Amino acid sequence: MSKKKIIVIAVSLVVVIALIVGGIFAYRWYRSENTTAEVQSVSNLNWGYSGNQMSSYGMVTNDMSQDVYLLESQTIEEVFVTEGQTVAVGDPLISYDMTMSNLQLEMKQLDIDTYENKLAAAKKELEKLKNTTPIVENPAPSENPAVSEIPSEPEQPQLPEKTGEAYNYISSASVPNKGTGTADDPYVFLCTPECYVLGEYLNSLSADASNPLFVIFEIHQDNTFDGALLASWNVSGNSGLPQMAEESKWAVSTRSQIEEDFMDDIQEPMIDTTVTEPTQELPQGYTAKELAKMISDKEGEIRDLDLSKRKAELELDQMKKISENGVVSATVNGVVKSVGDKDNPPTDGSAFLTVSGSEGLYVSGSLSELMLGEVEVGQTVYANSWESGMSFEATITEISTYPQENSNSWGDGNPNVSYYPYTAYIENTEGLKNGEYVDLTMTSNMDNSNSIYLDKAYVREEDGKSYVLKADENDRLVKQYIVTGKTIWGQAVEIVSGLTLEDRIAFPYGKTAKEGVKVKESSGGMMYY
Repeated sequence: MSKKKIIVIAVSLVVVIALIVGGIFAYRWYRSENTTAEVQSVSNLNWGYSGNQMSSYGMVTNDMSQDVYLLESQTIEEVFVTEGQTVAVGDPLISYDMTMSNLQLEMKQLDIDTYENKLAAAKKELEKLKNTTPIVENPAPSENPAVSEIPSEPEQPQLPEKTGEAYNYISSASVPNKGTGTADDPYVFLCTPECYVLGEYLNSLSADASNPLFVIFEIHQDNTFDGALLASWNVSGNSGLPQMAEESKWAVSTRSQIEEDFMDDIQEPMIDTTVTEPTQELPQGYTAKELAKMISDKEGEIRDLDLSKRKAELELDQMKKISENGVVSATVNGVVKSVGDKDNPPTDGSAFLTVSGSEGLYVSGSLSELMLGEVEVGQTVYANSWESGMSFEATITEISTYPQENSNSWGDGNPNVSYYPYTAYIENTEGLKNGEYVDLTMTSNMDNSNSIYLDKAYVREEDGKSYVLKADENDRLVKQYIVTGKTIWGQAVEIVSGLTLEDRIAFPYGKTAKEGVKVKESSGGMMYY
């Protein structure tokens, strides 16, 4: 075959292949340009959740009682009633010494402000964690290569404590680069990649059980804080770490114990510590397992802070009600059943004074700790009779500051919460009798007009992060990463950030659920394929 024919055949093959490849790409482009995905506005898909709802049941009674618990750090100045005395709503029962009232109000408000600041910071940290992409977990380190010509009992020089400002090892005598050792301002040590921590130092973090220490060991590029963070290890004295051998050594980079013979290899001056295997760059970030644990811990911290803030707000509200004259008044008509000694008040958490009601109809319900601060005295509760089916309105007259062990309540949110009893007065009692059971329903006063709750089918996960498929300004689908919150009724998930009511989203499953696909407006209704 001549050279000319070979060239002609080769050129022909190239042309044929080019036509085939071009045809494939043209076909794909044609399909992409002629494929559309239906989208709907978030406002149409929003479940329209209006706020926390709480339901319970209780028995209507005309023998309701009022328990008066003493406020912490308050001194009783005078008791106006005696046991067996008849009182009416509004009659004074006791008064407090209000000499320090304004200062106590300011201190309680400062407590609330502190909780709010910590809560805001914790929520930002949680959002950052949820938006963090996990890294691939490091494989187990390979065994160290055998080192020849090492004396059986080498004389090893003392490893210097520092290289510049970065520590090579940390002992109980080491001074942190910064920090005070508290949870809000932990000790921070700048470490070299080979740095290890002695067991004696880790043990010292929990030496004082009442004042545990908090520490962060950080490895930065170029061994300076200005360099990129390569790895970090957070340790606290209240983390429940077991006692360790004083001379044990724990590598900062792997957070694991180092075998002694391995450390001998590192410390031996004749060995080059910059061999290829140990010098691989440390990954930045956290594994999916570490992120999940951190997110769970942070959510628990937010829950505790939120509860503490709500309880403080409830206490402040009660303090304000008595701040003008320091008087606690009766909230029910009845008889003083018991009254304590103002010079020797109870310290076991029991009520100082109890008024047993004698007229009118009352009912007791309970509300979740998550609704403390959202429900107030004077708010309306709706009661529905088990016998007649009639509905009645009741007004909350008192909310206890102490939770009850057993509750007959249910509602939205975490079921593993405490419940606080409240008392409500029913003014219009026609058709209702003493001893009758009623269902009680209330809704919080929180404004949730801008909240977004989407069916869980519209939210997908990728590498531990949640996203939806949103239409961009060019009417093409793009991934929109979001931060999610609580789930209600087991079906709808709260969208905390990343999406607005004006955005348009598509159902994220099916052949058309791809980035870059054109969108068209849906005719309405949930979109499932």
